[in-house]
Amino acid sequence: MIEVTDPTHPLYGRRFQVLSISHPPQRPGHVIVAYRGSLRLRIPVPATDRTPDNAARPHTKFTRDALLELLALWKECPAPCADYQGPSGTASPMA
Repeated sequence: MIEVTDPTHPLYGRRFQVLSISHPPQRPGHVIVAYRGSLRLRIPVPATDRTPDNAARPHTKFTRDALLELLALWKECPAPCADYQGPSGTASPMA
């Protein structure tokens, strides 16, 4: 069994039966796992519990600097228009 331990991975916290593991030179490799019977998934080794303990892994998809930049941009945005439901023109003549 293998567990997806990268919190940014969509399958985080799930455990799967290992079908095969690749370890190509100079690359991180991947694991082929059984999923819902006949389906197979390919998961990067660094996203699993098979990655070395000393490998740095982000705990979020956003960095602190990226969030600060997003907040600064949000502060520059004007307030949304008021939800005014009044008439948009003169009334049409009655026939």
